[in-house]
Amino acid sequence: MTRAARALGLAGMVVLCSAHVGSPDVWYEGDAGPYHLLVYVRLPGVIPGVADVDVQVAGAAPDTVTAMVNLYDARAGLPPPDVAHPIAGAAGWYGTRLWIMAPGSNSVTVTVKGAKGAGTTVVPVAAVPNRRLPLGRWLGVILGAAGLFLFAGIVTIVGAAVRESVLPPGRAPDPPRRRAARRAMTGAAALVGLLLLGGWRWWSGEDRAFVGRMYRPFATAAAVTGSGAAPTLRLEIRDSGWIMRGDSAWLRAHGQHAWPPLVTDHGRLMHLFLVRAPDLDAFAHLHPRTADSVRFDAPMPALPPGRYRVFADLVHESGFAKTLVTTVDLAGSIPAAAEPSGDDAAYVGGATGRRAALPDGATITWDRGEAPLVAGAPAPLRFTVREPDGRLAALAPYLGMPGHAIVMRDDGSVFIHLHPMGTVSPAAQETFTLREAGDTAAGAIGSRIAARDSAMAATMHDTAAGRLSFPYAFPRPGRYRVWVQVKRAGRVETAAFGARVEPEAAR
Repeated sequence: MTRAARALGLAGMVVLCSAHVGSPDVWYEGDAGPYHLLVYVRLPGVIPGVADVDVQVAGAAPDTVTAMVNLYDARAGLPPPDVAHPIAGAAGWYGTRLWIMAPGSNSVTVTVKGAKGAGTTVVPVAAVPNRRLPLGRWLGVILGAAGLFLFAGIVTIVGAAVRESVLPPGRAPDPPRRRAARRAMTGAAALVGLLLLGGWRWWSGEDRAFVGRMYRPFATAAAVTGSGAAPTLRLEIRDSGWIMRGDSAWLRAHGQHAWPPLVTDHGRLMHLFLVRAPDLDAFAHLHPRTADSVRFDAPMPALPPGRYRVFADLVHESGFAKTLVTTVDLAGSIPAAAEPSGDDAAYVGGATGRRAALPDGATITWDRGEAPLVAGAPAPLRFTVREPDGRLAALAPYLGMPGHAIVMRDDGSVFIHLHPMGTVSPAAQETFTLREAGDTAAGAIGSRIAARDSAMAATMHDTAAGRLSFPYAFPRPGRYRVWVQVKRAGRVETAAFGARVEPEAAR
């Protein structure tokens, strides 16, 4: 682990980006007491920085909407909330700007008050520096010219002070005084040059440190082991700070602190996705098991050979979620007998633009309208699932959710795992809720989340809604693939859709 990575602290530990790749903004849809909210948090690329928080209150005109940000391991009191004001031209939307002062696992708490009473919800956000603001060319030229002018001015002032400041008015400096002035100017130029060199070295060091503190994924490797009808995918975390998290002496010697343990996120410790590159024509959603939280194993489903991009979502007990990224080469086809079991699922095939047929004749339709998809613009992903006879399908909960959507840019630079509640991790939200309730004892959060997952699985039943909506905004233009997963009649089914997202100027 690099020195720069150690410098970023989340409760004194290494911090990584949110549980997505190339899509840092946060969407959340859910209830705050009697109010139904849609929350959109646009995170700054640098920390400290200012986040834009927009809140839509559905079907109500509240008296006040407030928001505040809080670091998970903050030791000071909570900051006062900021009032969100109505956004001109956007009915029902309220906006404010919040300073995020420290990197790591943060939360945005939104409170709504009105005729229905008061309601609060907590939206987890992972705030880390992920870019360096560039210095514009012309600004650099202007600042350079100004610096040269000031440098010449300082040297000239020193020479004039030595040469003429003590002379009577009207008297010209003699040769010895002029020579002394030249020596003073040379010394001043050398001194100022050394100061500038020191400043340049200091700034270069700060710049390197900042670049080092930007998003760095855990070193991770994946391989397919075994042969015959039961091959296994093994994903291994190779980051020394994680592997040695239980060795306090090693951590002290390397200036690191222990990571908090992992917690289940809607029932699974890891959600792993395989996508064949470059055609995106094979996909799998797996849930590996582990004995040590370093090596994770999952049975491989039937997939064609090729190179696969691997994305693995994890959540720490601090509420910090992240995605591990690597690749794996599959030399030969996995036998067709290796069918996914339980909640694992695989899909092999192309993508459609609007309507996808499922194996039994049922359909999933992307209700996207005719307007083009534009980068940065809210584009909720809405889908309708119908039975072969046209009725709305009865959907069973899949991992505690009505459905899942996975969005990926064709070059792998954007990857995100969505739920109808948005981009946030349910486990991360639960950690902040428990923390605000004062339940922060070691291990308490993990056990409470596991108990919640079990209770949710036991109480959820089929719903005849047949409609899904995932709040989102595509972060970059380009070609995307969207996989939608639902559970019908005890079977996980997947549909694939293709889309092109236009640049923001097309809006």
